[in-house]
Order: sequence, then structure tokens, then C-alpha cells
Amino acid sequence: MPKKQTEWTRAYNEKSYDRLAITVPKGQKQAIDAHAKAKGESINSLVNALLRADMGISEENWKKSE
Repeated sequence: MPKKQTEWTRAYNEKSYDRLAITVPKGQKQAIDAHAKAKGESINSLVNALLRADMGISEENWKKSE
């Protein structure tokens, strides 16, 4: 990827998304990754779907920024 494209992508992501770091017990990351892949998702998309479901927020409203 050209340098300018990388810079643009990074700037867009910083403006459009918040980042969260989660901590799981040692050894669980592989199990979580395998579970997500079995569902055809990434860990990130799985966590987002679980949070939306738990919070009762539609995918459309989830993507709206406040």
C-alpha cells in the first residue's frame, strides 16, 4: 500500500473509530479466534455483534456516532 494511502486510512480510522483493548486469560485468545473463524467472523466483528446484542442496539444505530 502506498504511503499516502496508509496515512489517509490511519487518519480516517482515528477520526471514525474508538479503540478498545480487552484482556482475556492466557491461552484463550486462540480459542476465541477459532470460535470467531468458525462463525465466519473476526474477533472484532464478533465482539461488536455481542455488544450490540447485549446492549439492544441495532446495527444501524451502532454505526451512528454521537
